[in-house]
Amino acid sequence: MLNLTTRFLVFLHFILPPAVFAAPIQADYATVELISEYDAVVPGQSFDLAVRFDLEEHWHIYWKNPGASGLSTTIDWVLPESIEAGEIQWPAPERIQLGGLVNYGYEEEAVFIVTLQAPEDLKPGSDLAITANLFWLICKETCLPGEAALDLVLPVASKAEPSAEATAFAEARNRQARAAHPWATTAYLEEKALVVVIEGEALSADFYLYVDAEGLVDPSAEQVRSTPTPNRAELRLALDAPFFENQPLGISGVLQSGNDSWEFNTEILDTSPSFFRALTEPEPIGFELRLLALGLPGILALAFLGGLILNIMPCVLPVLSLKVFSLLKHAGQTRSDALRHGLAYTAGVVLSFIALAAALFILRALGERIGWGFQLQSPGFVVVLSAVFFLFGLNLMGVFELGGRLVGADNKVAKRKDVLGSFGMGVLAAVVGAPCMGPLVAGVSGLAVQADVVTGLLTFGMMGLGLSSPFLVLSVFPKLVAFLPKPGLWMESFKQGMGFLLMAAVVFLALVVGRQGGVDAIFILLIVILLSSVAAWVFGRWGAASRSRRSQRIARLLALFLIGGSLFYGVRSIKEVYVNYGNQKTIADSSGQWGAWSSEGVDELLAEGRPVFVDFTATWCLICQVNKKVALRTDATESLFTKKGIVAMEADWTRYDSDITNTLDNFGRSGVPLYLLYTPDGEVTMLPQSLTNGIVRDAVEKALP
Repeated sequence: MLNLTTRFLVFLHFILPPAVFAAPIQADYATVELISEYDAVVPGQSFDLAVRFDLEEHWHIYWKNPGASGLSTTIDWVLPESIEAGEIQWPAPERIQLGGLVNYGYEEEAVFIVTLQAPEDLKPGSDLAITANLFWLICKETCLPGEAALDLVLPVASKAEPSAEATAFAEARNRQARAAHPWATTAYLEEKALVVVIEGEALSADFYLYVDAEGLVDPSAEQVRSTPTPNRAELRLALDAPFFENQPLGISGVLQSGNDSWEFNTEILDTSPSFFRALTEPEPIGFELRLLALGLPGILALAFLGGLILNIMPCVLPVLSLKVFSLLKHAGQTRSDALRHGLAYTAGVVLSFIALAAALFILRALGERIGWGFQLQSPGFVVVLSAVFFLFGLNLMGVFELGGRLVGADNKVAKRKDVLGSFGMGVLAAVVGAPCMGPLVAGVSGLAVQADVVTGLLTFGMMGLGLSSPFLVLSVFPKLVAFLPKPGLWMESFKQGMGFLLMAAVVFLALVVGRQGGVDAIFILLIVILLSSVAAWVFGRWGAASRSRRSQRIARLLALFLIGGSLFYGVRSIKEVYVNYGNQKTIADSSGQWGAWSSEGVDELLAEGRPVFVDFTATWCLICQVNKKVALRTDATESLFTKKGIVAMEADWTRYDSDITNTLDNFGRSGVPLYLLYTPDGEVTMLPQSLTNGIVRDAVEKALP
């Protein structure tokens, strides 16, 4: 049944010439009307209608996101059966300021176009009666709600001609945001801000982003614009609290620059897509940025150099000592044999780096927030690694020998087994060395984690190649080994000395286990070590080549049973201890420094006007421990912090901590160490991975003159 208004419109249609008929409505401070682009509807074709607002001076209505206050304009269609209406095609908004609030909307005129679809079965000669029920809020100093029912009757015809309002539609489309902007865009979180990155040519510093969803961005907060490079612009948007309750995967809206506007839609990354942001660091940054400017080749070159530098990191030293001994033992071997060992070691390192990276990417894809070096955050893994180092040490000390009978006639088998040993050394070097972040490595690994999977795997693989490259070069040019000391009786003493070095590594890993699981965890590790030593003694005494085959078999089975059983017990038991032990927080010392870190604590201190220094560290990170002794826990540094009023905090990543992982990600790092100096004015200084008292002093004096 048609309502009275519609019947009246139909009557007018019959007494007037066939044409579009709609009556404008005068409301408070606005005139609204429903208009059509064409004079008829064609069956099976789409057609555009529009609601037009003519607003009195200084009065405004609102965009789909009204901003800090107001209500969006809505249209509720009453349509004949089978007619479908699309979404409102909003004109690009403008900023309207009322007091301290910023709203998004329109002044003077606003035309909202909507596309409708006509069915195929419409009959030419019939009429379509359409009603648009409107609701809006119009504001100046005060706000008034408005509503109206706009009626329109359109004839159905086999063809349609532009109506008298066609020009208004063309002008309205010119005021809409264009479909595609000419730049590459990304967005990432930076503490309580969203940073929108715009990259390309001819960038302008006057960008402004209208976010189309309410409750994500604070409209009244200033959008801080910067242009770090001629081809890169950044917008920092303050976030509303609801953003963090249900964090979106992307952000959309209208990007405005000058008089032009474009539709905007981009993914929100968890971290900055760039390696270095508006943070300060020493001179090597220039070198790194020059490499990164080359794209993927530069990233791979940086990864190779970072891996090469890992060879001088203390965490890798125990494994490298084994490799050096292996080179001395095989001095004088043929070029082909040397190359075989070098390639096996390189394959072990590179494949392990790629495997660790693949595991990291897979776990992150499943929603786990982990970082590079995650394997040493597992107490079970540390127990197994400790047992391996301990057994290697006993082997070097002569408690047992591997492959003693594989000489003479079995020389080929011996070579194959030595090659497997070189591969195993490569695996061990990667597993132990990967978490040992040094100069270049920390940054490039953070960049690789943020990149796509293929780029990330290539980067970590190149890092592994850098780590193995010195020994690969010695394998390709075996004559270089001649510069090393000649083999002799001294090698037995050297071998045993390397055994003690491995025992020192076990002591260090015991410290890691203790920080993760307490005294009970150390006790479990000692049980594993004891049973492993019994297994080594049994194997060495009754499994030697001089013993009968039966004795060897029994000794090997018993040794495997003891080692396997001890590891099973150790891994299972230590997991329970780990869970029960809970997170251990650093307690501030007597000077009030080096308290436990939390992001909330940093924010509170900065709000009080106090600068904060944060040491992101882990017990298993040896370079972190060196930096503590050399530069951070020194009288000079602590006196400097006291003088400048700096509160020192420690973020211990020995155990997994999602908050620490997220913060590392936010600063382009995938692992520790990371050193940050926050100042109350909002600046953050990132210090390098290797510290001295001088580096710390210079950074503090620059940030807090």
